[in-house]
Parts: sequence; structure tokens; C-alpha cells
Amino acid sequence: MNEIDNENPSTEIPLPAETVEPECEENLENRYAQLQKKYELLQRQNLLEKVSGETGCTDPEYLEFCALRRQINVDDPDALRKFARELAAVSPGCFTARITPGSNAGSPQTSPAASAAAEEFSGDRISMIAMSVSNAPDVGCR
Repeated sequence: MNEIDNENPSTEIPLPAETVEPECEENLENRYAQLQKKYELLQRQNLLEKVSGETGCTDPEYLEFCALRRQINVDDPDALRKFARELAAVSPGCFTARITPGSNAGSPQTSPAASAAAEEFSGDRISMIAMSVSNAPDVGCR
């Protein structure tokens, strides 16, 4: 067979003839192209998820749809963040609400008479209910 010349290290070992058939090579190239596209799609989805989380967007697919419609490069995180902030101003329903502590949105509205009556009967629950019913505003139900 082939002998390697130990004294002459520059002697190359002959490689076997190419064993991949042309049609198999074409299939491998197609499969590689498919995997490459899938990889790029996953990278884009990860970026959209990340930017959506940072900007409070609840629907990354909608963010992508709007960005592509406006011809924004969805592979550029800075451009996508800027666009998401603009979209939040126009379409706030797709973004989480920014609630700050200390707002009076959750506190019940009571009249001064009802609060004075509630203080008077602080331990008697039935009396408190009766007092709140008697101090309830008239809503004009018929």
C-alpha cells in the first residue's frame, strides 16, 4: 500500500476519494440552508422577546408586525427599542400599565358622615353595615 517516509516529514498521506455523491451534497446544502434560516428566526424571536420584556410590550408578534410594516430593522435592538417606545404612546393597549405606588386609585371614597359613624361603631360589624347603608348616596333607582 502507501508507505510513509519517516525520514521525509513533508510526505503527505493520500486522502480517500470523495465519497459524497452530488445529490447527497445538494441535500446537505439544502438542509444547512434550512437550519440557518431557522437559527436566524430564533435569534429574531429572542431579540423580540427581550425588547418586549424591556419595554413592557405584551405581544412580541404585534411589535414585529408593526415594525416590519414601518420598515424598521427588527434585527437592530436599539431601533426596535426606540420604535417600541413610540408604539407604546400610540397603542398603549399592547403594553403593560405603569402603575406607581401611592396613587389613590384603590382607596374607597367615603363621606365624612360615614367615616365618623364608622369610627363610632368600630367593633360592631352589624352596626357598621347598617350605618353604611343608611349613609349610602341616593342613586335614584326605581
